[in-house]
Order: sequence, then C-alpha cells, then structure tokens
Amino acid sequence: MLASGSAGNVLLLEAGTTRLLVDAGLSAEAIERSLADAGADLAGVSAILLTHEHDDHARGAGPLSRRFDIPVHANAATIAAAGDAFAGAALRTFETGRPFEVGPFVITAFPVSHDAADPVGLTLEVARHRITVATDLGSIDESLDPTLAETELVILESNYDLRLLNVSGYPWFLKNRIVGPRGHLSNDDAARALARTSAGRARTVCLVHLSEVNNLAPLARDTALDAIATAGGAAGHVLAVPPNGRTPPIVLG
Repeated sequence: MLASGSAGNVLLLEAGTTRLLVDAGLSAEAIERSLADAGADLAGVSAILLTHEHDDHARGAGPLSRRFDIPVHANAATIAAAGDAFAGAALRTFETGRPFEVGPFVITAFPVSHDAADPVGLTLEVARHRITVATDLGSIDESLDPTLAETELVILESNYDLRLLNVSGYPWFLKNRIVGPRGHLSNDDAARALARTSAGRARTVCLVHLSEVNNLAPLARDTALDAIATAGGAAGHVLAVPPNGRTPPIVLG
C-alpha cells in the first residue's frame, strides 16, 4: 500500500516485470514520489485499475495516463462519472464479472455497495496467488464469502469503529452517510466477514482505508483477530494500515 485513507488510496502490485496500480488517489507528483520511495518508477507501470471515480481513488489517474501513456482500466459508468478528469487519458473499459488480463494478472471486478456510479472490488490472480481488493463498501454480505475464503491476500476496508464515530464531531448527515449501506465498512462488519471465511488456509489480511478520526489501527486489527479466534478460524497475518499510512512490501511466497 503506497497510500491508504481519506487523503488518498494507491496500491502497487508487482509480478515479474509487470507493475499495476490499483487506484490512484493522490496527485501524480505524490504517486511518483511514493513509487520512488518503494524503488519503482512510473515508466514501469503497465496499467492503473480503478475501483470507482471518487477523488481519493482516482485523482492522479488522468494526469498519470496523459503524461506516461499508462492505460486506465475502469468500467463504463466510472469513466462517464469522471467526466473531463479523464480527458485525453488512455482508457480501457472492463465489464464487471468478466475477467481480463494485464500481463500475467487475470483480473475480475465484482460489484460492491458504495455511493459511486458503479463501484467494484477486484480479484487478481497471478501464478498460484489470488489477491482480493475491496476498499470502499458500506456493507458486505455472504455473496463475497467464497471470494474471500479462496484468497491468499485480502485487502479489505475497515473504516470506522462505531463507538468512536458516535462520539466524534462529525455532523449527523456525514455519520449517516458513513454507516449507511452505501457508505463505509465498520471494524465489526469487516471482522465478521473475515471470521466467516477463515476456516481454510491461513492468509494475509491488510485492513485499509481507516478513518483518522473514527478509528485506530490496533483497534481494527484486534477486532478482526478476536472475531476470527471466536469463530475458530485460521488467523494468519492481520495488518491494519494506520490512517493515511502505507505498508512495507508484502511478499507472497
């Protein structure tokens, strides 16, 4: 994770010589600096994959595409909702549920519940590895359980703790938006989904998009671990990315 939180979200995935960005929610300059810090550069990025059009996920996509001729992959509704922000970008349209390939990655988008035009999560398969990314969703039901259960690396939103949100200074309209079915995922809901799908092999879980006001990284992590333990599941490794933070490289062996 190069960035995770309300200030911007960027995920770098690398397999062999292929590098992908999942979302580009920082300025082009900030993404370029973050890649340099990770020992990479934009010249080596093969594609940008967008989950939805909100600024904290798509801000840098158009500028990066225009400057470096990087293809931006998104669904048709996301492209339409972005409007002029994608003018002149190298756009590639994908369909939800239909796999497509970028280098060695086989990518499938799945629908999620969020207040964007047509938001999606992504599963990415490469060699024998599977990664699932679901970073903005107001609810998560059992329809996603098979996907989560079969995933080696789960990158899942755990945005807020309900108790902290209730006592925060956020206005009520914003609190209602966050807790709504098309808002963001709570620690408890993320933990329940992980607990339901933890019976298989141990996996790595990366909890992301934590609120800097309504959450704490240790609280998000411990809520997930407690739920998994109560369900008798395999905990694996659970990492909570601090609000507006990043991670060191996660290597899948």
